[in-house]
Amino acid sequence: MVVSSLTSMDTFPTTFPPGGDSGLTSSQSDFQKLLIDERLRCEHHKTNYQTLKVEHTRLQDEYIKSQNELKRLLNEKQTHQEKFQLLLEELRGELVEKTKDLEEMKLQVLTPQKLELLRAQIQQELETPMRERFRNLDEEVEKYRAEYNKLRYEHTFLKSEFEHQKEEFARILEEEKIKCESEIARLEKDKEELHNQLLSVDPTRDSKRMEQLVREKVHLCQKLKGLEAEVAELRAEKENSGAQVENVQRIQVRQLAEMQATVRSLEAEKQSAKLQAERLEKELQSSSEQNTVLISKLHKAEREINTLTSKVKELKHSNKLEITDIKLEAARAKSELERERNKIQSELDGNI
Repeated sequence: MVVSSLTSMDTFPTTFPPGGDSGLTSSQSDFQKLLIDERLRCEHHKTNYQTLKVEHTRLQDEYIKSQNELKRLLNEKQTHQEKFQLLLEELRGELVEKTKDLEEMKLQVLTPQKLELLRAQIQQELETPMRERFRNLDEEVEKYRAEYNKLRYEHTFLKSEFEHQKEEFARILEEEKIKCESEIARLEKDKEELHNQLLSVDPTRDSKRMEQLVREKVHLCQKLKGLEAEVAELRAEKENSGAQVENVQRIQVRQLAEMQATVRSLEAEKQSAKLQAERLEKELQSSSEQNTVLISKLHKAEREINTLTSKVKELKHSNKLEITDIKLEAARAKSELERERNKIQSELDGNI
């Protein structure tokens, strides 16, 4: 508008209508003054316009810059929110996993009451049959020990009886041998006497005596055979008794070996049962230690969950504070831009 007015004024004609010289000169000088003033004012407005135009361009640049800064802040805010959401989701996932692990650990962990109940149950399940088995083993050991002592006593008795019978048989055999030798000597002596008598007496007279002596000889031979048969029978009885004693000894030795093997087997079973009881006690102690480790892990997981929960709360609070700061900064920038724009607008309106 200012430029168009200036252009119109520049196109005014320089010739004036005819009139008086004095009046014409005065009007012309006034008009020239007005024209100069108008030109000066136009130049001033033009300068102000250029200044305002430059200032308006600068303010527009600043406004665009502020808008870009605001967009950048909003983008950063969006990025921070997305990062926070991702972190929050990640922490929530970790919290869910930790909670799940905590529940699994709670299911796995044995409470002291459950542990005592399990210990009592295991002890009852193991101790009762073990006690019964130990009692049975002790009874069997005592029974076999009694049988072993009985067999050892019988073996000793039979051995002494065998030695006594052996000595008795030897004594009887020696007596019979001495008796037979004395009888043979007596018969030899009688034979010599009879032979001498036969040589000294008349054969015809002593024929009857000879027959009697022959009969006595036959009788004595039969008696000798009977004694020899008795000696052979005694010897056979001795050998049979020795064989029976040896057989009894072998049976007793075999039974003794079997009982010793049974006793050793029972002792081994007893030792095995004792080792099994010790192993079960160690396993129970190991399960108790494992339960203690699980309880410590459970407490550690609870502490980690509490830490993650507090961290999530801190991140939420920090995010809220950051969002509040961004909103305040945006509002402050917007307010400054509004004031600057209003100021420029008022200056433009005042100049126009």
